[in-house]
Amino acid sequence: MRLFTLNALIFIGIQTAFAQSYFSSTQEEFGKNRIQEKRFEWLTIRSNNFEFNYYRGGDKIAQSAAKLSESEYDRITELLGYTPFTTMKIFLYNSPKDLAQSNIGLTAPIDLDGSILNLAKSRVQIAYTGNEDTFRKELIRQIARLFVYDMLYGGSLKEVLQSSLLLTVPEWYMAGIAAYISENSEDPAVLDRLRVAVMKNKDKKISHLEGKDAESVGQSIWNYIAMRYGKDNISNILNLTRIIRTEESSITSTLGISYNRFMKEWKEFYLSGAYANTNEKPDEPEKKAIVSPKIELSKPKEKLVLEKGEVDTDNYEFDAENIIKSLANETARNKIDNTDKSTPKLGRYREALKIKGPFAYENIMIANDVKSDFLMDPVRRMGMKNTLVLNDLLENHNIKLGLFITPVLRNHDIFLEYNNNTKRVDWGLGIMRRSISFGELDYRSLYLFRPLNINTPQTAIIAIDRRLYYNKFSAYANYPFSRNLRAGISPFFMTTTDVDLIELGRKNLTSSYLGYKAELVYDNTTPLFSKVLIGTRAKIRLERSYSFATKNENFSRLVVDARHYQRILKSFIFAARLSYSRSLGNAPKVTFLGGVENTINRSVETTNGQGTGVPRDLRDILFYDFAGNLRGFNFAKLYGTSHLLTNFELRLPLAQYFSKGSITSNFLRNMQFVGFSDIGTAWYGNKGPFNRQNSLNTEVIGGGDNPFRATVTNFKNPFLVGYGVGVRTTILGYFVKADYAWGLEDKEVNKPKLYISLGYDF
Repeated sequence: MRLFTLNALIFIGIQTAFAQSYFSSTQEEFGKNRIQEKRFEWLTIRSNNFEFNYYRGGDKIAQSAAKLSESEYDRITELLGYTPFTTMKIFLYNSPKDLAQSNIGLTAPIDLDGSILNLAKSRVQIAYTGNEDTFRKELIRQIARLFVYDMLYGGSLKEVLQSSLLLTVPEWYMAGIAAYISENSEDPAVLDRLRVAVMKNKDKKISHLEGKDAESVGQSIWNYIAMRYGKDNISNILNLTRIIRTEESSITSTLGISYNRFMKEWKEFYLSGAYANTNEKPDEPEKKAIVSPKIELSKPKEKLVLEKGEVDTDNYEFDAENIIKSLANETARNKIDNTDKSTPKLGRYREALKIKGPFAYENIMIANDVKSDFLMDPVRRMGMKNTLVLNDLLENHNIKLGLFITPVLRNHDIFLEYNNNTKRVDWGLGIMRRSISFGELDYRSLYLFRPLNINTPQTAIIAIDRRLYYNKFSAYANYPFSRNLRAGISPFFMTTTDVDLIELGRKNLTSSYLGYKAELVYDNTTPLFSKVLIGTRAKIRLERSYSFATKNENFSRLVVDARHYQRILKSFIFAARLSYSRSLGNAPKVTFLGGVENTINRSVETTNGQGTGVPRDLRDILFYDFAGNLRGFNFAKLYGTSHLLTNFELRLPLAQYFSKGSITSNFLRNMQFVGFSDIGTAWYGNKGPFNRQNSLNTEVIGGGDNPFRATVTNFKNPFLVGYGVGVRTTILGYFVKADYAWGLEDKEVNKPKLYISLGYDF
């Protein structure tokens, strides 16, 4: 706790509490909740190879778990052919209800491109259900799963990240070996259960199985390997999988048969009932006694006639010298047995069980995630966002440090965050600094001036030297109503500054604000497989900012973001998004629409205005919002203080849908084909999108240094419609999207546009 007393003194907080949504609005964070109804005071005992953490009422459970784990340790490691180098930490809960309060897994896990459980922290959590047999199986299953994970991916964060890019195994592989180790798979009842699982899934692709089906089928495969080819081949396959990074080739190389033949024989083994006879003793071969008619069988001391090479052990005449030697050896053995009854037989050395403790639980910090992502900031363009997440093993406390930086070092974001999830009300603190530098500007950046009533010609190049600074200090508190619904409040203090380095005599423009953000978040989504969700998630957010200087700078913003993911057929997904915002107050802020978020090949909407001046105050740029994708149009096609946007996508994970076997390539495994349609509009004021005074129907001529300024209004349909097709997949660890779209504007179809972007959703 001393560590976190120090951490609490740092001004840090959560990103969603303070970070201005300058990019990645379609990557908005939602997330589920954990509800803490009571606090646990953890204690620790240590055995030879494990560390067990428990709380009041769990001492007997911990002692029993320690003895059980150590008794199975040699069997597990011998079967796997692998011994972990780190001590596994096991968290024991007295009941499943207590386990439901755990925050483990709440911090965003490392995406391993395969929905593999992130166990790289050498930790397991398990609840005691009251049934000893169930507890034993679950404990051994969790230990085995962690050992296999450590064996394949490595225990350190660096090893996990490196291996995850190259090695992906289907769910049956990991879940199946853990289930095989956790129970006697040769038990007739277990074999019958496995046969039922094989029968149920005989026509399905095993690489696509999930949950209990994947576990049972996987268990049947590993059990078949052990019964048909010997248990030694299990460790051979596991070790070879880490080397050649595909389970199919590992099985083929180890067993010496093709993978298709192996799968065929595995099915026949269970479906034909062959497994039922594997444990029976073979019949003794028939032998005929050769009887000499000259021998009377009724006389016990007479000898039978023997075949060549046979020995009558009952009437064998031993050599006298050998008898003496044999007696001497037997006497020596008896002396050894009488002297030391504890002398073990030759075999694997096993250390005597040692249990130490209890000790006070040490809450250490670990690096949970390290990420570097390319981001195409709409104002500062290409940059790199680096994030480091630190948390304790229970994930009750986590710290996030972040840096966004561009080739122009004066353009950067720095943030530091702290979350405390120990009680029902989660809370945190935070600090952020953003810097924007403007130098020579051309049409790619001058769109930023349009909401400031400066409409420049397409060929204009303006040389300025301005700095914008944004600082924000915040706190937050979240109250979860359920695992899917929570409400949050976040007070903040922020400052904005505009510095002109050319006009040195001008005083810096600075404003200070005090405000709050309130939001309601719902999320019941579940991952179907990598990069694909099903369910619903939504967020309603209200932000209010009050200036210390004048009421004319006050503003507020209401934001609604709702998304639904519906499974239509197998892996065919329909995804829909609704985005709405409205900014009010004396100084409402602008939202832009058009193009694709985080796009690499951005095309900006151009105008033919005559303005050549530079706005005196650029600080509104710090509050620009970019609502998401409106494909078929240029970036910044529309803008206004309100917007309405819908996105619809039909997503077909092609490899998941058609592949016959396990997919080893991340490129193919994550490939999706999509058809999409976007509909959006933006407007000023309170009269709605059909008001003629919106950015689509209004063109400003002149302004700035030009004394002539005019506003031209037309009568176009305010809604823009985009539609097209696209493909998504993973390339070098990045999820890359390519969209080809047409734009429908006022009943006219524009030329198609190609967008290359980075990101996961929409």
